[in-house]
Amino acid sequence: MRVITAPPRPSGEFLTIPVAESTPGESVVVTWCREIVTNIAVSAGATVDSAEYLLRLHPHGYAPHLLYCCFLIAGHTVAVSVLWDDLWREPGFGLAVDGQPVSLDATSAARPAAVIAYTAWQAILAGGRRR
Repeated sequence: MRVITAPPRPSGEFLTIPVAESTPGESVVVTWCREIVTNIAVSAGATVDSAEYLLRLHPHGYAPHLLYCCFLIAGHTVAVSVLWDDLWREPGFGLAVDGQPVSLDATSAARPAAVIAYTAWQAILAGGRRR
């Protein structure tokens, strides 16, 4: 897994992630984000107050360039970034909790979604419950 520093929240129109259930024909992006959100919420024993995402495409193509999704769980803001800055390499993954970058384990053999969810859960536990 290639790790990047999570960028600040980009400007643009964010779309809501329906956390409760999938919708017919939804994007794999929404499914992937929901998996992370659900795993963090269950691990933290909390509900998701909001979840949204923004997907930007490369300027001259149909390939993704940036996925930015953010959620509010147990009073903490979790932001996940996926950057396809070079289409010939794996994407880079970044995580921030409450605006602070959180290091991801680049050596883990687990799927990136699992690494991100686990690391975010640990950061929330370390930060304490805010509600």
